[in-house]
Amino acid sequence: MKQGSFAVVVAHGSPSEPEPLDRAIKDLAARVSAAANGMRVEGATLAKTGSLEAALAQAIEGERLAIYPFFMSDGWFVSSELRRRVGLATNSDVTYLDPFGLDEALPPLCVRRASEAIGRMGGRVDEATLVLAAHGSQRSQASAEAAMAVQRRISAVGAFGDVRLGFVEQAPTIAKAAAGLTGRTAVCLPLFATTAGHVIGDIPEQLEQAEFRGAVMAPIGEDAEVPGLIGRAISAGGD
Repeated sequence: MKQGSFAVVVAHGSPSEPEPLDRAIKDLAARVSAAANGMRVEGATLAKTGSLEAALAQAIEGERLAIYPFFMSDGWFVSSELRRRVGLATNSDVTYLDPFGLDEALPPLCVRRASEAIGRMGGRVDEATLVLAAHGSQRSQASAEAAMAVQRRISAVGAFGDVRLGFVEQAPTIAKAAAGLTGRTAVCLPLFATTAGHVIGDIPEQLEQAEFRGAVMAPIGEDAEVPGLIGRAISAGGD
């Protein structure tokens, strides 16, 4: 994206507690700006009233505007609701970038982080099992398809003994994906952008059902490399 352009990183946020995640996305946007050589980047969530509108209001008239969806797929929120909300809030020329979960740099990042976690456990990466925990949906296949694409690309690397995928809201469940791993080195990596309800509640509950005793990693969206990943995507998006 050319100099003088402006970007907004938009996440879903938490309807029940909108403030903490809204602040977290604003902090993320500041780190993205630093990683992108000071490009102007704002952060916003859909869940906090007025957050997106306030961020979009920072655009200068005639300035190119990019929207970066900090979502794991291009489902309804990204393809419909986000565009509707942006369209109501600004008359700027808008470029919609691919969501975080579809970035080609994401699977290699998952491989690196999971390999490091297995190494800290003292296990052999090529004998270990990586359990990917994703959202899924009963209404749309977009979430599952994005997660399955990540699983395929990770599996193709051949680094792990096994790569399994389970969902919060559809089959196969995380509990099923994580079952039968007693005595084996295993890690669970949440394919989520932020730490919110599913990461705090559903994933641990399903792992407990499976009697999973491996390491549970932080959501991949909170990795230290993510601001740079987003910055590169925004910079490339307007070329």
